[in-house]
Amino acid sequence: MDIAVIGPCGAVGRQIVQQIVVERLLSCGQRLVLVANRKGSSRRSVYGLAADLADAYSEILPKIEVILDPCQLRADLIVVAAGATPTPSGESLTMSRDALASCNAPVFSDLAEAIASNERGHEIVVCVSNPNELAVAHFARRLGKKRVIGMGAFLDSLRFREAIAIDLGVPRQYVHAFVGGEHGAHLVPLWSTAHVFGFDADRLSRSIHAIRKGGTADTFPALVQEALEEIRPLVVDGRTGDAYEVVSRLPADIRVAVRPFVTHYSGAKTIVGTARATMELLKTITRGNDALVAGQIALEGDVYDLDGPIGVPFVIGNQGVDRVFALPLPDEERRALRASAEAIRRKNEPFI
Repeated sequence: MDIAVIGPCGAVGRQIVQQIVVERLLSCGQRLVLVANRKGSSRRSVYGLAADLADAYSEILPKIEVILDPCQLRADLIVVAAGATPTPSGESLTMSRDALASCNAPVFSDLAEAIASNERGHEIVVCVSNPNELAVAHFARRLGKKRVIGMGAFLDSLRFREAIAIDLGVPRQYVHAFVGGEHGAHLVPLWSTAHVFGFDADRLSRSIHAIRKGGTADTFPALVQEALEEIRPLVVDGRTGDAYEVVSRLPADIRVAVRPFVTHYSGAKTIVGTARATMELLKTITRGNDALVAGQIALEGDVYDLDGPIGVPFVIGNQGVDRVFALPLPDEERRALRASAEAIRRKNEPFI
């Protein structure tokens, strides 16, 4: 299986490329294709990246191929890490979702057209770029909904498991739980999917009730906004440590929604975590074993009466989305997913 990374010279793309090599996801005879922007600075730096990889990992390096025209791309698994990322804007420290969508929608559209022009019918596209749902919408429209997966809910689910594990005092690998909905602060924690190794149903129910601190799916959006309003001035003032201290006192699901905001605007961004999560998904796909995961996929009423790109649990295999089925979610989580799907539809509509 050959892998391509579109946007390999960006912060996240570079981390993904390095981890693909270091973890030997590809053998020496397979291809790692670095797809740079022929109109940007990466048209020069991508060749330096290829040389640097050879210096560092010559003994284990797969075949490195550099291309500047995505119409020439031939690979089995394509990671899209191209486009703009949110940057600080005034005292709000936010780049509006519409501004980001306006920047990246033409990038997604052009790349989707280019890949479709040379596809062989089996390529799987993993979208890392944001807005994640908008990326999925553009690629799924050209390549089909089963072969396009967004990283948003996959990453959010890992963060959710970590937050639960910290509160319960267990390793993250003991925790299973999914996040759905829109990637970012408008995610939907699916508490009903949580189970923890060593916890029977009664103990788990009592533990979750305690760590949620009275929160519900219906009150979650308002609680997230309250937390962001408290944290934002601290981040603006450069009091990152104080901001993280506030975050540490929040319920687990609220932490999942707001901590990445602090990390991104601290200057560190969320580079390592995003790249690491992407690697976990790539390994899941390349192993060839079907697995139940969460991620952004395009739906057409498949489950919970949801339409459009949104984060949900689904079964993934080496041909992409194998099947989507409705987990037995409570009414409040179904309502939250439907509200999220409608919000995504409104946000995406001007950019499709």
